Amino acid sequence: MPKIGGGSGDTGPQDKDAGGGAVSGSSILGKLIGGQQVVGGKSKVPAYLNNELLHRLRNTVVAMQRSPKVEVPPVSLSAFVEAAVEAAIEEAEMRYNDGDRFPERPNSKLKTGPPVG
Repeated sequence: MPKIGGGSGDTGPQDKDAGGGAVSGSSILGKLIGGQQVVGGKSKVPAYLNNELLHRLRNTVVAMQRSPKVEVPPVSLSAFVEAAVEAAIEEAEMRYNDGDRFPERPNSKLKTGPPVG
């Protein structure tokens, strides 16, 4: 399971350049999920959090960065979120798929709106 603290850092969105910088929201990926690829093999994802949870998230990251009790503090909010999402995915794989990765989805485009059912 990943550590919630460390990470390779958050480069954030980068400007386009001849070396293959950011991909704009009008790219194929942007059209499919509204995300934005950034340099370093990372993508910005469209996700919503309620305001209270986002407030707690920001407070948590800053407090962990300042606390002498935290051995490896998160280098950024993005690093913290990435580690937390990875931990949640691994837990779901263990709990619901015998520890294996879930199969590839049949369509790359994700449905939006409330769940079906």
